[in-house]
Amino acid sequence: MKSNLIIATRGVSEGRSITTRSVSEGHTVVRPAIQNPSLTLRVVILIAVLSSMIVASPTAHASVGGEIIKAFGRFLAKETGQEATEQAVKQMTKQVGEELIERTAQKIVREGGEKSLVQVGEMVAKHGPDVVRALDNAPDALPLLKLLDELPADEIGKAASRLAAGSTGKELAVLGTKVGTVALRAEAKHPGVGVRFAKALGSDGAELSMKLTTDQAVQIGRHVDDIAQLPATQQSQLLAMISSNADRFAAFVGRFVEKNPGKVLFTAASAPIILANSDAIFGDGDIVLDANGNPVFDPNGDPVREHDGIMPKAAEGMGNTVKEPVQATLYWAGGIAVALLSLFGASKVWKHFQKDRLDLQVARNAAMEHTTTGNALDADTVKKRL
Repeated sequence: MKSNLIIATRGVSEGRSITTRSVSEGHTVVRPAIQNPSLTLRVVILIAVLSSMIVASPTAHASVGGEIIKAFGRFLAKETGQEATEQAVKQMTKQVGEELIERTAQKIVREGGEKSLVQVGEMVAKHGPDVVRALDNAPDALPLLKLLDELPADEIGKAASRLAAGSTGKELAVLGTKVGTVALRAEAKHPGVGVRFAKALGSDGAELSMKLTTDQAVQIGRHVDDIAQLPATQQSQLLAMISSNADRFAAFVGRFVEKNPGKVLFTAASAPIILANSDAIFGDGDIVLDANGNPVFDPNGDPVREHDGIMPKAAEGMGNTVKEPVQATLYWAGGIAVALLSLFGASKVWKHFQKDRLDLQVARNAAMEHTTTGNALDADTVKKRL
């Protein structure tokens, strides 16, 4: 027996059209046909919104920063000699900062693509997380990545550490793009000082600092801004002079600062004098400076030194033909002076002796006269009594 069933839904009230079919007993096949364009549009919009949310979600970029996080694991394994634990990698990631890692990775990909990100990962695995901090601190990451790659392998870690140091590191990154890798090497060798040489004197200054010890760099580094104000010719000559006699020049500068605090050593007026008297400056003894901090020179144009006394250093260069007669003259003059002083003293003593002798003689005469007078009076008195 067959029966006809009518299937109805609430969709009718919503404007949907539903077809009905006869369903014979034993068969439950129903094929509703829903015809509603507005519903289709809503589904499409919903899919688009969900897709945009997925694209904007931070988890979508997890794989970008993940390249660097994996490099942390390889670095820890290199440092410890054993496979890094997940906890150790998480701890390093937290120390560096997930946001910083993600920001740096995105910047690298944006500037240089996935290939550059792989290069960063390899560098991080060898030299540690300061590489990431340095790239994040730099105004432009890709130029700095190239500079770091050009450094000797044993200097990359130190340079990255200095590049990650806040405003100084940012300034160093900019200098590196202008001056070259020597700026990074100078700062890595003399932290806080090498950047001053590069900033004031460019590549020449940075190269000079590489030849100095840290103590010498500190002494001379106080004056690089003054040297930078000199004409180009004087600059190059002065840098060559310092380079060839770094230890003595640093000592000379140190003495000047100690004895003349606040004075400027390298000026347009003093630089030619210093350059013209390099042998004298690097000689023995300290050069005498006037109230303004300028060297004092003798009539021959040679600097006067403290240990020279009244005989300037130039006298030594004139040979024994001048020195010996001068010494002989001083010897005889000294002898004559001693003799005159002796005679003068003797005359004083003689005069005092004569005066004392005369006084003694007068005293004796007075005593004899007194005695004679007394005897005469006594004789008269006796006669009168008789």
